[in-house]
Amino acid sequence: MKSEKELVDQLYKDNYRRIYRFFLKNIGGTREDASDAAQEVFKRLIRNNGVAAMESPAGYTWGIARNLIKEVRRSRTIRSQWLSLRTEDAEKCASKMADPEENLENRQMVEGVLSVLNRLPPRCREVFILHRFKGLSHREIAEKLDISPKTVENHMVNALLFLRKHLPTP
Repeated sequence: MKSEKELVDQLYKDNYRRIYRFFLKNIGGTREDASDAAQEVFKRLIRNNGVAAMESPAGYTWGIARNLIKEVRRSRTIRSQWLSLRTEDAEKCASKMADPEENLENRQMVEGVLSVLNRLPPRCREVFILHRFKGLSHREIAEKLDISPKTVENHMVNALLFLRKHLPTP
């Protein structure tokens, strides 16, 4: 009966080239990737320490290879999803980051809008804020403020006309 080392050596001689080609065909990477994967199969086989007692060490070796293909594909999928998320996040962040001059302009514009909003009559301003900034419907605002939906509509029209008149056009 062969020793553990002799059996692994024989499995390596008999199967390395076929396993290498199997990885080259199935993982779609470079030759180095296929070589690394084939070597990983034999590293895992050696770590097992029970190869000599197995009924089919060659079958076990190919089972390791098939499982490794699944691992490689899964990790590539996860990596590509992670990279695409990170790229999207970086693009969003970059698009949100404005130069200092643009930040100043934006801040001045917001301050101007707030100044004009503060000049609206209190009830009209409240209706406008609830609708535009809080996202409430006319009916929800009417119920919340205990006024008719028609009054809400009138406040919105008045607020929009006032804003159009007092806000600078871009």
